[in-house]
Amino acid sequence: MNVHQSISDQLFDLVGNTMAVFMVYLFVEANLSRLPQRVSRPVILTAVYCGLTLLALSMGVEVMPGVLMDPRFGIVVAATLTLGWRSGLAVGLCAGAVRLAAGGVGAVPGSLGVVLAWAGTWMCLVWHQRAEVRRTEGALPVWVVVVSSLMGALAPVMGLLWLAQARGLSVDSDLFVAIGLAQFVVAVLLWLAIALTTSRTQALRDLQQSNQALLQSFRQTIGALASAVLHRDPGAATHQRRVAALAVAVGQKLGLSGLRLEGLEMAALIHDIGQIEIPVEILSRPGLLTDAELGLVRLHPQMGYEILKDVSTPWPLAEIVYQHHENLDGSGYPRQLSGDAILLEARILRVCDIVEAMSSPRAFRPAVGLKQALDELRQMSGKQLDPQVVQACLALFERDGYQLPGV
Repeated sequence: MNVHQSISDQLFDLVGNTMAVFMVYLFVEANLSRLPQRVSRPVILTAVYCGLTLLALSMGVEVMPGVLMDPRFGIVVAATLTLGWRSGLAVGLCAGAVRLAAGGVGAVPGSLGVVLAWAGTWMCLVWHQRAEVRRTEGALPVWVVVVSSLMGALAPVMGLLWLAQARGLSVDSDLFVAIGLAQFVVAVLLWLAIALTTSRTQALRDLQQSNQALLQSFRQTIGALASAVLHRDPGAATHQRRVAALAVAVGQKLGLSGLRLEGLEMAALIHDIGQIEIPVEILSRPGLLTDAELGLVRLHPQMGYEILKDVSTPWPLAEIVYQHHENLDGSGYPRQLSGDAILLEARILRVCDIVEAMSSPRAFRPAVGLKQALDELRQMSGKQLDPQVVQACLALFERDGYQLPGV
């Protein structure tokens, strides 16, 4: 680029280089979570900014022999504004050393100018802090950004003036305007782009932490409900835990996602919560139940639904519990749902519930045995039970050697 190019062309070139620098920063920011956690985020970003100064220098435009125009000054200003004065100083010293090593007539004023740009930005931050203006990360007052960017723009202009006076170089007056305006725009654009990206990343991180806290609260709620069953009927609590373990294994076999698997496990841990409304003597009494007692027992999915329906969770726990005794052919209870009207999680629970119930002893009968339970699944597959769920369950036991946990 020669001196006689229009100011707009010079500005366009420098802004284009700045956006290329930002795209590199954006790529690193997006992959920051994959880097070693033992290294703090500010240290990593400081190193990234130092690397960007190297990239900026490689994209510099020689406006006159030995004099480069590039986004270094804007990078130093943005680093100081977003990371603080220490990181900004490290980036400024790195940028100055790189420019000095590159040589040329503008090496000394160029390297000193970068440090000057940092110093001006740092003074703005100190002034801002001493004025006790409330500051939030990534949301500095406009005047701080504008004045800091002006400092970044004046630094190369002053270096160019020094060259004109000390070395007697002939500098076109338009060049002063172009460099000053370009560096100002570069600093503002780069800071704005990085600040918005950092703010968005921080917001996503806060949202993720909030979601994790909410999920933990859900887990504690489900744990409390499961404990209520444990204190009332330890046998029923053991049944639910074994069903939950098997359901998760079957869900994994079917390729369910992590969050959906967790919902399946939560539902399984409390799928019989409705039995808390049924007298223990009915549930544990040996022998046949009367029609009235059997009708009461068969209400436990609906009772569980009534207990859970107002509990807000990311999973349809209440509906899964409501459906876990429904059959594929509509012969189940309490609503005689059929086919795809039954949630997959409920279909999985239905299969796992049968296997665990037949494999374990109850107060009113001895254990039937795992072999008989699996034979029962085969007979019911495609009729009452989802054939894909049955196949996954059979594969677990017969091919993978799965064993029910002894909880």
